[in-house]
Amino acid sequence: MADTILGWDVGGANIKMARLDADRSRPPAVVERPFPLWREFDRLASVLASLAPAAGPAPIMAVTMTAELADCFATKRDGVGFVIRAFETAFPASALFIYGVDGRFRSSEQVRHRPLDVAAANWMATATLVARAAPSALVIDVGSTTTDIIPIANGRVASVGFSDPARLRVGELVYTGCLRTPVSAIVRSVPLHDGRCRVAAEHFAITADVYRWLGPIAEADYTCETPDGRGRSETEAGARLARMVCADGEMLSTADITAIADHVARTQTRQIAHAIRQVMRRLAAGPPPVAVVGGSGAFLARAAAETTGLAAHDLAEHLGADAARAAPAAAVAWLLAELMMTTNG
Repeated sequence: MADTILGWDVGGANIKMARLDADRSRPPAVVERPFPLWREFDRLASVLASLAPAAGPAPIMAVTMTAELADCFATKRDGVGFVIRAFETAFPASALFIYGVDGRFRSSEQVRHRPLDVAAANWMATATLVARAAPSALVIDVGSTTTDIIPIANGRVASVGFSDPARLRVGELVYTGCLRTPVSAIVRSVPLHDGRCRVAAEHFAITADVYRWLGPIAEADYTCETPDGRGRSETEAGARLARMVCADGEMLSTADITAIADHVARTQTRQIAHAIRQVMRRLAAGPPPVAVVGGSGAFLARAAAETTGLAAHDLAEHLGADAARAAPAAAVAWLLAELMMTTNG
């Protein structure tokens, strides 16, 4: 059995890698890199290869992905195939195990025949691992772009949606996140002075600007591109928020910008909370006692969970702080290590 397993979560905007000792004696070490796949897809293999040396030799790799949705691919089938070929190019000597929505690993050859079995399966890896420690819970994982809401009942993942469209329909996937979501996708108007003001339907500001201004994220956490190509300081984030009402930092006061940001944050929290309630309503056993919250937007997951009356526990308590930020990558590494030990044991 290999000494090291690398777990990968390849998204359309970020790549996350977790290095795990095969005996699982230590928490995984995590590497994250923003990567706009839709614009630089031809560099994927070289980017993957550039991240691996820090982890050392790894003849076995676990892979999960959401990158197949990137609009550089005509179909998800094309996207899955492209990602797998990039791994084969970057790591020709490594054995690849690709995680599926049914909780099983597949070989590259199997995936070529049934690519949709592994499309957007990263949420299942996270939930499967959490279910070991929290047999009755709701996993709420808020990332830079999307939110996963995954019910766990009797120690098993109790989701009813297994594709992106199905999960969007039933509330288990909410296409909103803590960094990349445009403000105009969340609100149609905001408070301004003594009334309301419609917002511009433009890519002027994103949720990273909201939370940079309000404080939950630091400049180093603003890992995506800014809408205007300028910096990530609090002042620059505030200027982008002002532009949502076609104003600027000279026209609006600090209090005006804070009111705008507060309204966006509260509205986004309510949107996630609405989906949480939608998921909980269909649970036969009733609402779970806790929500396990994680991702780069764990603060947002916590706020939404508490809005619905759930006690929030950090995913970091189960996976460790680093792994909680890149939960699917860490989870597929853990699950593959477990499979290898069972197979060899």
